Amino acid sequence: MRLTLRDRFFDFLPWAAATLFIAGIVHIVSVLLMPLVAPHDAYARVLAAVGDAPENRFVTLPPVAPGSTPLPSEDPASAEAVCVYDLSQGLLRVTAAADGEDYLALSFHARAGHVFHAITDRAAIKGKIDVVIGDERQMDALQSASDDAPAQEVRLTAPTKRGFVLVRSLAKRPSDRARARERVSSVTCERFDPPKD
Repeated sequence: MRLTLRDRFFDFLPWAAATLFIAGIVHIVSVLLMPLVAPHDAYARVLAAVGDAPENRFVTLPPVAPGSTPLPSEDPASAEAVCVYDLSQGLLRVTAAADGEDYLALSFHARAGHVFHAITDRAAIKGKIDVVIGDERQMDALQSASDDAPAQEVRLTAPTKRGFVLVRSLAKRPSDRARARERVSSVTCERFDPPKD
């Protein structure tokens, strides 16, 4: 019995479909796992940038210079500071003053580097940004200790115990860079204990 071209095509079709399906699965899985297995992820780069600085303190990053950017996508017109935190030591409070004129942005990153919350100076209440970060257990304890959060306080449940907070302030002109660095260095990142019942 002689096979026609059509018969050969239909014999080959299931193999081709299976190969494409497996290749697609491998590609999707590898893309999704890459941030988790990369040795030089965002958290590692932040740790290298802050050096021996203690946790739960903002460290002002040096100005961006060609070829020496500790973090990706850095803007030379902005000043940056980073606070590496560990929630196993307790809740974290981040406070910043906003004057309504100068841009200030805070982004909250989990251990894997992804952003789980971001806030700008536009969200400031009475010129202040006040954010409390904790894990699920800590936030439940804080909620039961004080039923009502202060009006200006934002409470965030972090997806991981370790992570970092990145603060950026924009310098509109080169002469504003010193003021932008002062703004980011004035942001605080402190561990605190919840109020007792």
